[in-house]
Amino acid sequence: MTRILIADDDRTAALTLAALFRRSGYESHAVHDGRGALDALEAGPFEVVITDLRMPEVDGLGVVRAIHQRWPETAVIVVTGHGSVEAAVEAMRHGAVDFVTKPLDIEALRMRVANVLTQREMAQQVERLKRALADYEAKPGPAGIVGSSEAMRRVLEAAAQVAPTDANVLILGESGTGKELLARAIHEQSARADGPFVQVHCAAYAEGVLESELFGHERGAFTGATARKLGRFELASGGTFFLDEVGDIPLSTQIKLLRVLQERRFERVGGTQQIEVDIRVVAATHQDLPAAIGAGTFREDLFYRLDVFSLELPPLRSRRDDIPALVRAFVGRESRRLGRAVAGPDDAASATLRRWDWPGNVRELQNVIQRAAILCGDGPITPAHLPAALRERTVAVAPIPPGGLDFDAAITDFERRLVLQAYRQAGGVKAKAARLLGIDRNRLRYKLEKLGIGD
Repeated sequence: MTRILIADDDRTAALTLAALFRRSGYESHAVHDGRGALDALEAGPFEVVITDLRMPEVDGLGVVRAIHQRWPETAVIVVTGHGSVEAAVEAMRHGAVDFVTKPLDIEALRMRVANVLTQREMAQQVERLKRALADYEAKPGPAGIVGSSEAMRRVLEAAAQVAPTDANVLILGESGTGKELLARAIHEQSARADGPFVQVHCAAYAEGVLESELFGHERGAFTGATARKLGRFELASGGTFFLDEVGDIPLSTQIKLLRVLQERRFERVGGTQQIEVDIRVVAATHQDLPAAIGAGTFREDLFYRLDVFSLELPPLRSRRDDIPALVRAFVGRESRRLGRAVAGPDDAASATLRRWDWPGNVRELQNVIQRAAILCGDGPITPAHLPAALRERTVAVAPIPPGGLDFDAAITDFERRLVLQAYRQAGGVKAKAARLLGIDRNRLRYKLEKLGIGD
């Protein structure tokens, strides 16, 4: 119930007004001086205060100032004599929302209170909607993924389609784009969500150690194998097995992995017992596997076993619209971690974050925000809290000839040289050239045809 406080040194007037508002359905209380009004506010919240300006001890203007400073959510209507309108205007400059003059028109006052409450509710709704919108934009998707750009929506929609199946999935993308998070999202949206999610980073182990991690080993299989060890494949049975950086698996191990994918069975290192597993495999790599196949470092048959359904995560530089939401999510995470409210970046810092190309992608952005949150203290994150490389980035432009230039021809020439450089740097592999440029393969194919480059 809405609570109204009436403050007037005329006791009869205050009590009568309180009784009238109670009959109108409000919870109303009367006090007879400014000090009593402040004491009542200390004791509990009021939505509206109606105060006379002329009162002993603390006058109405003092009440208005105190409420504006200490209880800004409370609306104040001041009551003044017919010849004291200037004092009422002064009160509104200090935070009052309206004023009425004596003698009071009770019905008009009741309408003023209703209008004040309606405006207050509308302002609160607007604030709630703003918070809800900010929460929606920064709200993590499956497995904590943040991103509402068109590029990310396409990836997440495709992931949601393949997740309920048991098809093997190959996730492509540069380092730091969130391949592990996407793999977890697929697991969480699958029928195996209640089962284990087991991962192994293939580049982190030497060849012999990797086989032991994947398949396990029997006691005595090699020096130091003092007991049987279950491999990650066994531990993942009934769930999802995530092979991170699968392009770094040695050829000899690739053959054994191929058998697991084909037959869902294997032997531990040093063992002969056939072990069957029920797993769904999700693999990820930042490498160009077709190029690795051409170089003889990755088996073609293994590639096709893994690449039943492929997803390509875009680099952060090609989805800059997601940067504000990612920043909000990371600022919130750092606020919780540091135990204090981190204000987030100011306009200049936000512009700096949007300009950077993020070669380390989302992981780099997360590290930058973590560092800035530590440095900024109680204030906002400013460019001074960002790494020097971000602040000092400039774009060099060659001098324009005195006679001017053909703008469209210059842009076309620049685009041709840029695409050609990427194509050469990628060794003629279009998929790799597209990743270097931060565009998809179809767009690159169109540009190559348009510019007369390649096949």
